[in-house]
Amino acid sequence: MLIGAAIFAVAAGSPAQAEVKVGFHAPLTGFAAADGKSASVAAQLAVEDINATGGLAGEKVVLVSYDDQAQPAQSIAIANKLIAQDGVSFAVSGTYSEPTRAAATVFQEGSVPYIAAYATHPAITAAGPYVFRPFKIGPPQGAAAARFIVEDLKLKRVSVVSVDNDHGQTALSGFKPAAEKLGLEIVGAYTFGMKDRQFGPIVASVKRDNPDVIYVAGYFFHGAPLAIQLRAAGVTAPIVGTQGFESQELISIAGAAANGIYVINGMNRDNPNPKYKSFMTRLTERGGAEATGVASAVYSAFMLLQDAAKRAGSIDRTKVREALAATTNFPHFYGTLQAFNADRDGQLPSPVIMVKNGKFVFVANIAN
Repeated sequence: MLIGAAIFAVAAGSPAQAEVKVGFHAPLTGFAAADGKSASVAAQLAVEDINATGGLAGEKVVLVSYDDQAQPAQSIAIANKLIAQDGVSFAVSGTYSEPTRAAATVFQEGSVPYIAAYATHPAITAAGPYVFRPFKIGPPQGAAAARFIVEDLKLKRVSVVSVDNDHGQTALSGFKPAAEKLGLEIVGAYTFGMKDRQFGPIVASVKRDNPDVIYVAGYFFHGAPLAIQLRAAGVTAPIVGTQGFESQELISIAGAAANGIYVINGMNRDNPNPKYKSFMTRLTERGGAEATGVASAVYSAFMLLQDAAKRAGSIDRTKVREALAATTNFPHFYGTLQAFNADRDGQLPSPVIMVKNGKFVFVANIAN
């Protein structure tokens, strides 16, 4: 379903005569709609800013956006349509791992540079050299969580709870070996389905575990009810969640039960960067601030595309791909993108935030 194609005016003094189409897909309907709305607003803001500063190598950007419903089948159809019918030169994913992984192969086969803004499954960039991810993948995020629990929280016994999809399992693939290496004892491990919201058996098991801390690899719509049910059962151990927890909906749904929840790879809302502050003001005005982290990652992905086109001096897809691969020290909102590794995954720090008095606050940066 087409959700809108927008053509934005170029600011006076920076004329961009020709046009270049950039494809975008995000989940505007379905279970991930809150994230999708923030992602979509961020994409629109990014295109406005790109066109106000000369476009992509002097060409005005036309944004072509579709709703993928966070479904792989939808993203495949969208990717094919963006290439064959819409004629996009570049594309950005504003969606989760499964639909991004499915679309990545299509864009690779079409030699269309494709930037995965925040999807974390390692296999996404394995599609080929036209696929980039300026974000930290799942396994290093999981390893960062284990380090944070041991080195910052000084805790030793953990219960692990994870959703049975790409996001949950890739985070665990980094968390478990790091926990073993650091001497963090996993006293229980439990899995739940994407549609689950009632966690009675898991809560009972975690209570029997009596852990020092609970690591949860899931999304805000899992974390909120799980936190409520754990606290109602008298489980007071701190909860450390994955980046999927980062949404105002976590706080809105969980209420007081959200206080004290940590989020690994969460956006630092105290970022003093004036560009970030301006972005956040406009994002809020347009109703896209529910998922600040997602929005920040999407906006940064578009800015990276502009940066690469500027360095390439062209919108030639091969030249832009080469410029993307050569990126160093790019000012991503999550922290400096030092470079892309051999798999074209971004090397960035992992910010940690927590809920305090009903708000997300910055705690620490965990280095690569």
